[in-house]
Amino acid sequence: MADARACAYSYLYETSSLCDYEIATDLLASRIGLAMHDVKHSDLKFLVELVYHANGSMRGKCAITEEDLKMCNDLYEDYLEKVGSCKMFVLPCGCRGASVLHCLRSETKSIIRILAKIDCEPNRVKNKNIHQFFNLLSNLFFLMALYENKQENVKESEFVSKSYEC
Repeated sequence: MADARACAYSYLYETSSLCDYEIATDLLASRIGLAMHDVKHSDLKFLVELVYHANGSMRGKCAITEEDLKMCNDLYEDYLEKVGSCKMFVLPCGCRGASVLHCLRSETKSIIRILAKIDCEPNRVKNKNIHQFFNLLSNLFFLMALYENKQENVKESEFVSKSYEC
């Protein structure tokens, strides 16, 4: 029998992207926990629990329900109402809480890319709730960052790309 102390995670050596997804979602959940010290609103505890539910949802039963998605969508709408629409590309900066939330937004997009890879692997079943959840979560972190800056009276810094003409 292998020594459990020498095994950080039982799936680390598998070749599918599923383990990468599980590690990325664990990192995101841990970073959301860290963000709770810098962000002024309490919705993060609910979101960190959902990320952990999503973590096991690819290998096991899907634990992200339509009700969870509705609650996330309601949160999104609440923050959208608080900050209004943002029609410019903003730099991922501002107060500490906003900067942390921008990092969470970016990490969430990395998970979406891993999901796209998993979908291309043999014998994988797409779960629309998982995809929808992480896309919505990324956008929710963006609005939360805008709200955090607004609460701290920090003006958003617009970014105008030299690469793309708008």
